[in-house]
Amino acid sequence: MRVLADGAGVNVSVVSRAEHGGGALLSTWIKLFNGLGYCRVLDAYEASEEGPELIAAESDRRLRRRLSFMFRGRSW
Repeated sequence: MRVLADGAGVNVSVVSRAEHGGGALLSTWIKLFNGLGYCRVLDAYEASEEGPELIAAESDRRLRRRLSFMFRGRSW
């Protein structure tokens, strides 16, 4: 575990969490795979016709949630 952590440039706890199925950022997984000697190839493509609408809806939902936290408790 320590060898992989050193090779990947991450903390041992990150390796342990990954080994136990814990979530991690894509950048963390890339570091771990690089530490194991793998090369990464990412291929992004539109998986469905609804993709752009789904992304826009999620973006709007996140913006509304962020604004609700910013203006919580304020009266106009």
